[in-house]
Amino acid sequence: MRKQPSLTFADALRILGTHEPGLVDRLDRALGAGILGAGAVAGLTAIGGLPLAPLGLFTLVWGWVDQKNEAMGLLRGVVRGLSGRLAGKRGLERRELIEAAHSVIVVAAFFEVLEDELGRTAMKAMLTDQDRQYIATGVSTRATRDVYDSLYLGAIAAPSPSRGFRENYLPLGLWIDNTARRADRFLAGLAAWRDRPGLASNRLTNLVLDRYATHYLGLATKVPEFLVWSSLGEHAATRTGVAALTTELRAAFTAHGAALARTHALLSVTAGADPADQEARSALHKANHAVLSHPVVPGDADTHDTGITFPTVEQVFVMPRYRITRRVDRSHVADERWWRSEPKRDDLDLALAAQLTAPEATRLPMLVLGHPGAGKSLLTKVLAARLPAAEYTVVRVPLRAVSANAPIIDQVGQALDLATHQRISWPRLVRESADTVRVVLLDGLDELLQAAQHDRGGYLREVAEFQRVEAEQGHPVVAVVTSRTVVADRVTTAPGTTVVKLEPFDPDQVDAWLAAWRAANAGAAGTARMLTAAEAALHPDLAAQPLLLMMLAVYAADPDSAPLDARLSTWALYGRLFDNFARREVQKQSRRPLRGERLAEAVRDQIFRLSVAALAMFNRGAQQVHEADLNADLRVLGGLEPHRGSRVLGEFFFVHAAEAVLHQTERCYEFLHATFGEYLVVQHVLTELCGLSVAAYGGEYGNRRPQDDLLFALLSHQVWTTRQSLVDFAGQHFDALPDPVRIAVRRALVELVRSLRSHKRGADFDGYRPTPVDLVRQLAVYSANLVTLLVTFGEDLDLVDIFGGTPEEALRAWRSTLALWRTLEAGSWHATLSHFTVTPDLAIQGGFGAEWRMSEGYAELSLANVSRRPELARLLRLGMGMTGETVLDRQYWVESMLGWIAGRMVDTHHQTLVPALPPAASDEDIQRAAAPLSALLASRADWDLAGGDMERWQRFIWPWTDSDNP
Repeated sequence: MRKQPSLTFADALRILGTHEPGLVDRLDRALGAGILGAGAVAGLTAIGGLPLAPLGLFTLVWGWVDQKNEAMGLLRGVVRGLSGRLAGKRGLERRELIEAAHSVIVVAAFFEVLEDELGRTAMKAMLTDQDRQYIATGVSTRATRDVYDSLYLGAIAAPSPSRGFRENYLPLGLWIDNTARRADRFLAGLAAWRDRPGLASNRLTNLVLDRYATHYLGLATKVPEFLVWSSLGEHAATRTGVAALTTELRAAFTAHGAALARTHALLSVTAGADPADQEARSALHKANHAVLSHPVVPGDADTHDTGITFPTVEQVFVMPRYRITRRVDRSHVADERWWRSEPKRDDLDLALAAQLTAPEATRLPMLVLGHPGAGKSLLTKVLAARLPAAEYTVVRVPLRAVSANAPIIDQVGQALDLATHQRISWPRLVRESADTVRVVLLDGLDELLQAAQHDRGGYLREVAEFQRVEAEQGHPVVAVVTSRTVVADRVTTAPGTTVVKLEPFDPDQVDAWLAAWRAANAGAAGTARMLTAAEAALHPDLAAQPLLLMMLAVYAADPDSAPLDARLSTWALYGRLFDNFARREVQKQSRRPLRGERLAEAVRDQIFRLSVAALAMFNRGAQQVHEADLNADLRVLGGLEPHRGSRVLGEFFFVHAAEAVLHQTERCYEFLHATFGEYLVVQHVLTELCGLSVAAYGGEYGNRRPQDDLLFALLSHQVWTTRQSLVDFAGQHFDALPDPVRIAVRRALVELVRSLRSHKRGADFDGYRPTPVDLVRQLAVYSANLVTLLVTFGEDLDLVDIFGGTPEEALRAWRSTLALWRTLEAGSWHATLSHFTVTPDLAIQGGFGAEWRMSEGYAELSLANVSRRPELARLLRLGMGMTGETVLDRQYWVESMLGWIAGRMVDTHHQTLVPALPPAASDEDIQRAAAPLSALLASRADWDLAGGDMERWQRFIWPWTDSDNP
């Protein structure tokens, strides 16, 4: 898809010309461009067709140095009047003028510095007759055309949230240098210029940037957009210059308060009246703003029977810290370690304001990443409520609640239906919001990826295409998409995309959240216990995520709950939490107090219904389940009548029940946090696995094949390796089991894997159909999950232990199993493949999850490695290097190095720093790579060795070269 470039000077003149045609027309004529009348390309073509075309183009660039030429004076006038021209402008009109203003001050700075450098002597007076003939003959047409293109048609980068005012110096410096170099190429043909130094230099670039900064910071004292951009980044320019701001702008910049108050203040400086007379916009704004007063947990707090009051969204929102980057090729934004190189920042309110006003925001979406419970959804709710309605029209699209397979325009329409009960449509909203900037917040891309029936890895490109179409219709849209960090590399992200990663809470933020919790529950003193910061610190991984911190606070509020213990595993803590909530819930539902076995049975029944709901969601690849589907599952798995099991779920703390009115009323359920459901899936499945294992091997009449009809039904729909938390929970649960049960479970899993293809199951659970019938896929999923659990639970396990027979027979069975798994869809196949490794002595190990989106080439290499085909793996590494996909594998670093060298030799990649040697590299291995590396170094001037490796390489490299280096 074509990406609209940054604004050019020609574009800026056109935009300014629509607002003040007299002055800009005069400037256009003074520059000689004719841009406004004919368009840049048409104007250039017309001029280029005349006999004196080069001379005409020459005056375009250099006529301003003539004291009689008014171009510079007019240009200075335009710059001085920019803040005045922006006054009173709103919405889309203001957005265009802001971008045009930025491009104008860049070009003005370039012209002014050239004027100072060349002096005010008219350039034309310096021309010799030879020069005039040179120009008139058209010899220099290409050179002058290049100068024209650079000045008028070259894209001028503007600041953005990921590239603040100072950080934007780099692309601006490239524009300045490129323009100066093109001018030098033209001037080189003139006799009068032959003995003068060239224009292009670091000195010239720095002078232009300094002049640009003067213009820019002058605007920043009066224009909020320029202020916001200059306040971001590592070298924020105005943090110490607040005193120079206008009174109104200073008040907005220093605004304090909850829930993005400063974002609202900064974006409201230029806002007009709210759209009370426009029904659609008003209805949407009311729906967005009302969310601030909603309790952070949907539903009635009385149902939780602890005397607590849930804070409102506005009260409980604590602005998270964040990291930010511009997405480039090979940026592994799903990798936590990759993000550590980016600085942590604490001005998310400014970054959001900068994004909403940045020129690129209507061309590419912003991607906001975070762990489950990090507050992504809460952030979008607060942002939708806080943006001033006079300037912004905001549609929040909860992707979990709309069709996962629908085009984006249909998803936006469905979200409007949900928010306003079909009171407005997108076309009507667009018509009413012509003077505003439209903002679409797409919340929960990870949930859409799970629920979609076809691959939506190109969703962000679809969003950018949606933005392009809307912009071409004259209705540009700013888009923000949220997703869990771990799935970020499952989608294609265009270079230049701004990516934000929300950081976990630090102790100060935990304290701020607990203060809001205490304030909301000030009236519950004596009936509810308040979670302390010291208790929260015992479980930092949970306390660092706002939603999980709330779970701890609710648990602690019950005076009868056991104290939190730092020694508890996450698994054990979740078990305690669910048991506590379930006990309170069943007592509340019962007409008389329950005790003893009756209470225990009621708790087990409640947990069972919750587990079936969790399985219903996970096995359907969704984050929610419709009531009809849940009732069907409860009937098959528990023999429960319709509604008896599902309706009570809506009253449980961990479950949110929503009733959507689209074409008919539908009730659906979802967990407040993804890990709640994941815990319950593991708890239910492992309870069944332990039961069948003990029944087969643990009793007096043991030693028979485990009856796995129900286990097959539960484990044959979705691959567990797609969610690492499932595997982690399973490992923690297994570690807590008694030794005899662990032995029985491992033995049962081995037997189930060995007899997988020959065993015929009963039909008792054929009615459990969370996915369409596909016997091959079900067998592949089930076997992948069995082996995943076996490896997770195993110690010193090898392929012979699992498959039996000789090593050759076991390896053959393993390769056959891999072939079966390869029939899975790409996401499940790659997740499973990346989870295992097999050593040369056939020991199998797990838990190695993929750190990036696995390409097809890397998948083939991984398959060769895990199926123990070393020769094929060696060929693949070399082949991938030759095609530009370098693989630097420490375990097979020699082959990796040879592939890297091959790719560098044939220019399929351009990395010039030789990869570092792994610590365990032997002299023999280094010697194998020395000859081809020496050939590369001898043929390239742009190579370098990692400093720490120089001494080890030298002994082997120099004998292969003609160098005299020691």
